[in-house]
Amino acid sequence: MRQAILPLLFVVLLGVLGFAAWQWQVNREQQAAMAAQMAQLREAQQQALTEVRHSLEAAREEQERMRQTLASANEALAGAGDEASVLLREDLAVASAMRVAVAEYHAAMGRMPANQVEAGLPPPAQYRGKSLRSATVHEDGRIELVFDARSGVDGGRIEFVPDTSHVDAVGLQWRCQTRDYPLIKRIAPACDYIAGDAVAAPAAPKTSD
Repeated sequence: MRQAILPLLFVVLLGVLGFAAWQWQVNREQQAAMAAQMAQLREAQQQALTEVRHSLEAAREEQERMRQTLASANEALAGAGDEASVLLREDLAVASAMRVAVAEYHAAMGRMPANQVEAGLPPPAQYRGKSLRSATVHEDGRIELVFDARSGVDGGRIEFVPDTSHVDAVGLQWRCQTRDYPLIKRIAPACDYIAGDAVAAPAAPKTSD
C-alpha cells in the first residue's frame, strides 16, 4: 500500500507545482500588463503636461502681443490727443483779440455788438485756423469758436461768455466753457467743461436804477 501512495503523492506534487507555475505565469503577465498600462499612463500624462506648457506659452505670447498692441494704440491715441491739444491751444489765441473788440464796443456803446460787423471784426469763416473752422460773435456778446475733426471733435465748440455783473468795477469779464472737450483744462486752465446742456447763459447787463 505504501508503494501505491508514493505515486499518488508524486502526482499531487506535480499538480501543485504545475498550479504554482501557472499562477506565477499569470501573475507575471498581469504585472507586465500593469507595467504597460502605467507606462502608457505616464506617457499620456507627459504628453498632457507638454500640451499644457505649449498652451501656456502660446497664451503668454498672445498676451504679450496684446500688450504691445495696446501700448501702440495708447501711444497713437496719446500722440493724436497731444496734436489736437496743440492745435486747440494755438487756435484759441484768436479769441483774445475778439474779446478785446467786444469789450471796447461795450465800453463805448453801453451794449453788446449785435454781430461781427458791429464789433469791427472779420467774418466768422476768415478765422479759419489749424483746427478752427469759424469764430462768431453773437448778439449777446458771446464768442463761439467751432472746430473741425482735427481738434478731436468734429464740430466741437468752445464759448467765451461775457459777464457784465461787475463791469463798473473791473470791466467786462469772460467765462470760457465747452460741452465738447472734457479735458479742456489741460489746454486752457481757465476754461470749464460743462456736461450736457447745462452751459451757463450770459450774465444780464447791469442797469442803473
